[in-house]
Amino acid sequence: MNKKISTIPSLFIGFLVIILITSGCGSGQFLGPTLTPSPTLTLTPSPTQTPTKPLTPTHTPLPPTATFTPTPAPQPVLLRRKCGRDYLVKPNEPIQIFYGGWGVKGKELADQWATSLIVEMTIDDEVIVGELKPPTDILPYNCTTDVANVYWLYYTAVIPGLSPGEHLVSVKFKSLRKLPDGTGPTFGPGQILEQTFKLITR
Repeated sequence: MNKKISTIPSLFIGFLVIILITSGCGSGQFLGPTLTPSPTLTLTPSPTQTPTKPLTPTHTPLPPTATFTPTPAPQPVLLRRKCGRDYLVKPNEPIQIFYGGWGVKGKELADQWATSLIVEMTIDDEVIVGELKPPTDILPYNCTTDVANVYWLYYTAVIPGLSPGEHLVSVKFKSLRKLPDGTGPTFGPGQILEQTFKLITR
């Protein structure tokens, strides 16, 4: 009788264990902690770049009324008393004046005069600054003189132009020291000659 009573609780406990195991397997409570899947990364594609057109340089054309007037070439004038005293030029146009022509015999003597000769020119009492050119056996412009072994020293200056009318030109020759010209006489020191001319513009 006692053996039957102790068997019933054992059977009942076994039955409960089976039920618990069965219910636990079905619900997953005894399979360990539940793993939560990581969120899915969603890749957003970069926006499509639209190619830009290359910049085209623009050129602004000149206005149709714009005109370019070339500067006229200077009018050449050689002031030499043997060639004349009055000279005709165009008004209000550049003038290249050759002045102070001084002739001496021989190249060596001409080189000495090149370091001694000073020529001053004024037009209407206004001082014009020029440049002494190296000695040459040929005059630069008109009224040439063909004399054997004669070398010429002269100055040149460019002026912007003269108004219409007559303009008085004064040319003074000076020497820093006493020098011969190769034909006999000697000149200097000091002023050795003065010449006057007229530039007539019309």
